[in-house]
Amino acid sequence: MNGSSTFPEVSGQQIEAARYAVLRRLAPCLRHHMVRPLQPIGLIYGVMQHKLSAAVPDLHSVREEADKINGFAKAALDECNDMSTWLAPEPGVLTGVDAGIRECVGLLATMLHFCGFRLDNEVDEMPVQVQRDAVRMVLSAALLALTDSMTEPASLLITAVASQAEVTVSLQVSPAGEGQVDRYDDSYRKLVWDDVQALAAAEHVRLSRQDRLVTLRFAVETAPVH
Repeated sequence: MNGSSTFPEVSGQQIEAARYAVLRRLAPCLRHHMVRPLQPIGLIYGVMQHKLSAAVPDLHSVREEADKINGFAKAALDECNDMSTWLAPEPGVLTGVDAGIRECVGLLATMLHFCGFRLDNEVDEMPVQVQRDAVRMVLSAALLALTDSMTEPASLLITAVASQAEVTVSLQVSPAGEGQVDRYDDSYRKLVWDDVQALAAAEHVRLSRQDRLVTLRFAVETAPVH
């Protein structure tokens, strides 16, 4: 299947539908990342209770456990604030392209692994910045649409090359042997290529697809990273 790198004409309704579809599919991953820093707090609280029940509590040790709880609580707040920007985008916020790709892979890798897909991110640190929302939406949509279209397990290799004007991110699909795809069923529809095209047009990302290779071209930005 081939896709053009030009921007198709899409309506605001198509863009919002595609954006909702991506967020709906990402909801379990976003929820997991939001609560992850809270998980150790219950264990630490149990340790504190045990130490406080001693005949002569070691208050220095208890204070250390309290500091740990405080640290995890702050981390959880930061994580929730960050995840909320997926739902309420902040226009103009930039990110390093490597950081943006790493964020998307971190969100999707586990879910896709359980479905039979492996994400191999070979993008090293790159001294270029791109629009954060463009990477989040278009890359996530492309990964979901690609895997949704497959009936057999596969590996997806992610690479990137930068020039002065743009960063080209490539997604190369390779069969991963025999087996079946075990879909995560949340009763929501699959992502299709039209969704990716709509989001790419909205974010001004040049997009092409030929057989097992997808390329996303993001404009390089010069403003400081937020």
